[in-house]
Amino acid sequence: MHLTADYSRIAKRIHFLALALLTFLLAACAGQQPQPPTAAEQSAMQLQNWTIRGKLGVRSPTDNGSANLTWEQQAAPNYRIHLSGPLGAGATVISGSPGGVSLKRGDEPPLQARNPAQLTMETLGWPLPVNEMFYWVRGLPAPGGASNQQRNAQGQLQSLRQSGWQLNFSEYQNRGPYVLPTRIKAETRAAAGPVKVTLVIKEWLF
Repeated sequence: MHLTADYSRIAKRIHFLALALLTFLLAACAGQQPQPPTAAEQSAMQLQNWTIRGKLGVRSPTDNGSANLTWEQQAAPNYRIHLSGPLGAGATVISGSPGGVSLKRGDEPPLQARNPAQLTMETLGWPLPVNEMFYWVRGLPAPGGASNQQRNAQGQLQSLRQSGWQLNFSEYQNRGPYVLPTRIKAETRAAAGPVKVTLVIKEWLF
C-alpha cells in the first residue's frame, strides 16, 4: 500500500512539473512573437514608391566623408541610388532589380551581385544594407529578427538592433499623409572594423 501511495505522489509531482514546463515554454514562445505594427507603422507600410533626396555620411576604417544621395524607389526590389560627392568618388549608382544589384562608379564597368551590402563592402569598403533600408527609411523594422525595439509615445520607432546593425531614428516629420524619420544613424562592425552610417533625408517625393 505504501508503495502504491509513493508511486501516486511521484506521478502527481511529474504531472505538475510537466504542466509547469509547458506553461513556461508557451510564455517564452509568446514573448518571441513579433510586435504588431502600430498605427504609424501601418501607414508607412503603404508607402512603396518614392524619391528621397538627402545626404549620406560614412565613417569607416577605409573612408570618412559624405555624399549627396538621390534614391528612386519603385515597388521592391526595383530602385536606383545615386551618390555624388567625395564619398561617391564623383558618381556612384547602385541599382536593384529582380535579378540582383549592380554598382557603377564613374566610367568603370558595372559590377553585379545578389546582395547590395556585400557589393558595397567589396567595392566601396563599407556596407550599405539597402534591402533593410527599404524599411528603415520609413521608420519600420525589416522582416526577420529585430531586438531591443524602443518607441516613443506616438508609437514611432526610436531604436532597434537588426541584421548586425544598431539603429537610432529621430526628427520625425509629416511628409504628405505619412510621418517619417528624417535622420537615421546606424552602426555595425565589419571585418575591417566599426562602420557608422548617417542618413539625413531632406526631401520626399511620392
